[in-house]
Amino acid sequence: MDIKEYIASGILEAYWAGELNEQEMKEVDRIASIHPQVKHELEEVRSAVLNFSENLELSPSKTILNDALAQITEEEQPEFLKEVFKVDDEPVEEKEEKKSFNLPLWSAAASVLLVISLAFNFYFLSEFQSSKNQLLGLQGDLEVIKDQQSSLAELADEQKQQLAYADLRIAHFLNEDNIHVRMDGLDLSPESFANVFWNVKTNSVFISVDNLPEPPHGHQYQLWAIKAGQAPIDAGIFDHSLLVQELKVIKGDVQAFAVTLEKEGGSPVATVDQTYVKGFLEKS
Repeated sequence: MDIKEYIASGILEAYWAGELNEQEMKEVDRIASIHPQVKHELEEVRSAVLNFSENLELSPSKTILNDALAQITEEEQPEFLKEVFKVDDEPVEEKEEKKSFNLPLWSAAASVLLVISLAFNFYFLSEFQSSKNQLLGLQGDLEVIKDQQSSLAELADEQKQQLAYADLRIAHFLNEDNIHVRMDGLDLSPESFANVFWNVKTNSVFISVDNLPEPPHGHQYQLWAIKAGQAPIDAGIFDHSLLVQELKVIKGDVQAFAVTLEKEGGSPVATVDQTYVKGFLEKS
């Protein structure tokens, strides 16, 4: 049994509202005796009903009281009267003793209902259930707000990162020690392009990933430095989702840079037929 679903079904409120027959009320008692959470919720509803009736200063009329007494045995009447005229300033010891009274709980419920009247109980049940529904709705709204806040925080972080990359990219463009090489898309991906910044003093190589398609699973992009009469030199693998990244140090007379698609982790030899972008250094 799903206890939360059982409590949320409204059967506990119906128990105190007189909408259940005797057998159904006894079944609620049975479940409450097995599941402490149900028992606690049942007592909470009962307390709410009694508190509400006390706030309205309702008291049983002689006619209702006599009708109620006529429906129970003589042995049950003392306990019934205790329930009807129960006060909150009793000693703790007496309250503990009353928890084990012999009058069946469903019978006590019926007596309370007679005192309060069916009309009042129907009103209370509607208001109580409405309050619970409002609370559940507010909890749902709170979760939505939390999700929205989380999404906004992620978006803000992403924008901050993009701004940081943009600042770094601009810094590389403005650095007079950097040689800028624009690599344009080849036949495999004509719309792709990326930029390389090669520092002539430190020989450090930076790549700005501007427009490269997401690589297939298990593959990664790799940058190559091209010199005359030599095989392409590995300049490092990079993450296509990060805009500006520092790769390997490349020395010597480089004529061009190119990006190929390789297996994840890179390759010692360039897969030339998988070249996506390529760009040449301008001759001075």
